[in-house]
Amino acid sequence: MITIRSHSVVRALLFVSACVLAGSLSISPSLARPDFGVRGGAYTDAEEPFLGAEALFGVGATQHWFGNPNVEHAFLEAADVTAVSFDFHYDFTTGEPYTIWAGAGPTMILRDRNAPGSSHTDAGMNLVFGVGATKGEVRPYGQMKVVIADDNEAVLGAGIRF
Repeated sequence: MITIRSHSVVRALLFVSACVLAGSLSISPSLARPDFGVRGGAYTDAEEPFLGAEALFGVGATQHWFGNPNVEHAFLEAADVTAVSFDFHYDFTTGEPYTIWAGAGPTMILRDRNAPGSSHTDAGMNLVFGVGATKGEVRPYGQMKVVIADDNEAVLGAGIRF
């Protein structure tokens, strides 16, 4: 556990880092054109909402593996939580109007407990499972995520990619 005194600066740095990573992936010719998206949902233990943004890009030529860097902010009663993650997942179906995926990835979680000196960061791992549309300009999806960290969480979300 790392205590962070200036949590707003760290939160800004995490957000900027995620945006720079997503932007750098979008200009790389080997990764083609990434998709971007927004998502929302709830952390099931706290029953509080979150909002997030993401990029999605293919890894390799098989069209089954994908990288999914993302940032989420949860508005919890006891503490705000910001997570920056870099998930990878495998799509099990292709050629269909929908796909099912499963994957995992590292995450960095910043917990702001609204009291001086009580904010901290936590490294963890995401396990993801989802289903979503593959065709169209706007593609909806649903995802379940289990965050394995000091405070384990289950997260249910839905979003759109474009």
